[in-house]
Amino acid sequence: LFELPGEGAAMGGEEAGGDVPDGAIPLTQASIQQLNMVKQQLEQEMKSLMQNQEALREAEGRFKASQETLGSLIPENEGKPMLMPVTSSLYIDAKMKCTSKVTVDVGTGYYIEMSVDRAKNFCSRRTQMLADNAAKVEKMLKEKRKNYEMVTQTMQQKYAAMQAQMEAQKAAAEPLHPMEWRHVLARALSALAKGCCMGSMTV
Repeated sequence: LFELPGEGAAMGGEEAGGDVPDGAIPLTQASIQQLNMVKQQLEQEMKSLMQNQEALREAEGRFKASQETLGSLIPENEGKPMLMPVTSSLYIDAKMKCTSKVTVDVGTGYYIEMSVDRAKNFCSRRTQMLADNAAKVEKMLKEKRKNYEMVTQTMQQKYAAMQAQMEAQKAAAEPLHPMEWRHVLARALSALAKGCCMGSMTV
């Protein structure tokens, strides 16, 4: 359900059933101004969700890379030369001093010394958690996009109906050829039929 900014009405799908808030109106009965407000709200929500999803995927990638790096910490590599990352793009020559323990950033500025196996498990759990959260965000994003398309389609139909109504009013004031009357009537009936079919959401 999506609240209209400043009005307290809401929009939802058929699945809302009896949970639709009092005062909700069918999507097709909402004004173009109300639909535009919902559209803008959905755009903001989709933008926020995409940013969250990108951040989750980036964090997931970092933990996967760390897990792969831990795979090289074996006794056979102790004392061997290596390239140590100073930043994401800057590396310096170094030697692998210890292959049994690592210092792990566990968040909020805290670091814990762990065995390699424990660090691998930590990275694996974090990677799975981030992947699950990203999947949840993707599901929410798909629903928002679906609602956005429905609102956009309804707005287009309302604009078409308004245009047909204006043409009909203009035609009423000016004599038209019978064939022109048929075109005007056909467009008006088409716009009305489309509007009647869009009743799966409420505002």
